Amino acid sequence: MIHALWDLKSQFNPLLKTDAFDCMIAEFLLSDGRFLHGEQVALTQYGVSTLDDLAEKQRDKFKEFEKLKNLFEQVEMPLASILWQMEKNGIVLDTVRLKIVGEEIETAIHKTAEKIKEEVGYEINLNSPIQIGNFLAEKAGVPLAKTKTGRFATNENEIAKFADQFPIIQDLLTHRELSKLRSTYVESLITKVDEEGRIHTTYNQVAVSTGRLSSSNPNMQNIPVTSEFGQKIKSCFMAPEGKTLISFDYSQQELRILAHLTGEEKLIQAFNEGRDVHKTTASLLFNIEYEQVTKDQRVVAKTINFGIIYGMSSYGMSQGLTIPVEEAQAFIDTFYATYPKIRSYYDSYIKQGQINGYVETLLGRRRYVFEYPGKKFIDNSMKRVLMNFPIQGTAADLMKMAMITLDKEILTKNNDIKMLLQIHDDLVFEVPNNQEELPALIKKIKKIMCEVYPLVVPVEVDAKTGRRWGEMEKFN
Repeated sequence: MIHALWDLKSQFNPLLKTDAFDCMIAEFLLSDGRFLHGEQVALTQYGVSTLDDLAEKQRDKFKEFEKLKNLFEQVEMPLASILWQMEKNGIVLDTVRLKIVGEEIETAIHKTAEKIKEEVGYEINLNSPIQIGNFLAEKAGVPLAKTKTGRFATNENEIAKFADQFPIIQDLLTHRELSKLRSTYVESLITKVDEEGRIHTTYNQVAVSTGRLSSSNPNMQNIPVTSEFGQKIKSCFMAPEGKTLISFDYSQQELRILAHLTGEEKLIQAFNEGRDVHKTTASLLFNIEYEQVTKDQRVVAKTINFGIIYGMSSYGMSQGLTIPVEEAQAFIDTFYATYPKIRSYYDSYIKQGQINGYVETLLGRRRYVFEYPGKKFIDNSMKRVLMNFPIQGTAADLMKMAMITLDKEILTKNNDIKMLLQIHDDLVFEVPNNQEELPALIKKIKKIMCEVYPLVVPVEVDAKTGRRWGEMEKFN
């Protein structure tokens, strides 16, 4: 008997029989990562009236796709209960410190607004795209593009292009970021704390086509930790008295997966020898010795390494490195000449996707390649999306496998150890602050994460510990 549900996690009960079947997750996998329109639409599409009947149809469909069936039964379904427990655990929020950070942000917003007013010379509504656009284009001389409605485009991506030339734009961007931090995190988080002082996010398994988890209400995966105030907000999350936080972060996991999928010997060799892969790429790009690579050259190589993974165009790379488009294209061409197996992998992968109408991750997760029926070619925009899919998707699948193994080997045997957060390549745990047992626990968790799936290169995990999430230090 199938106990069919739509969105098992939202209705999860620990006493529920293990043969529960989540039709929502099944449909997400079977529809190759397309947007889900909901339970009623799925019932109509399959021509059935009950979830039990829908589950039977989906099970029959899974028989045609062994990899997807395994992904559903061995990864996604077991993960639902783990995510339910993580949501239930939550993480402690220091509201006293957060209020202080909020006051600091408020002061910074006021100072930035005053500075902008001084630069403008008259009163301007910083929340009005029309007033901002008119001032920048007509008074400051910023060559802004126009939207379809004829107004000047003032979104972050558009105005950020001119931040180096027009200092006021950097002030505007700072003002927007501070305002977003205030509303999204400071004001919002304080209202979401439960009676035990904990914040509980909600994880979604079917929101991202690559299989990555998303987090909402609040979004714990998107705190801008590169900024000073973002880091201060992150430090408001903490372990309770007598506990400590440990984070485990896969090191350059996506580049390791790229090496595994492509079989590129130079990349594999760099990882096997424990070299800095960005310095290795820089030494090959600039034709210099590994030891001679400068900091700036490493930055270029790092941008290109990750740019290739994310399907970045020469234009996007030129914006990131602040160089001409032609120079960025030359770097990309040199990269592919340096790592020929990466280019041949992507060429073959895209070609096969065009033939099949879908592409796959290492574990068989699929993504459609044609957005419209009858379409026969993959445009550049979709090509960039597809280039990232097997890398990010495989990383997401392997992280889920690690979470399931950790739950089985660690959490079910230790009630005082809790998995709190997953931020893509990073897991955060709350554990007893026992300094004698900590090294053995960290070693065990790292071993499980590193060995969850054998890659052709060694997998590495960095561990950090500390009472506060934003102030953890590397554990040696």
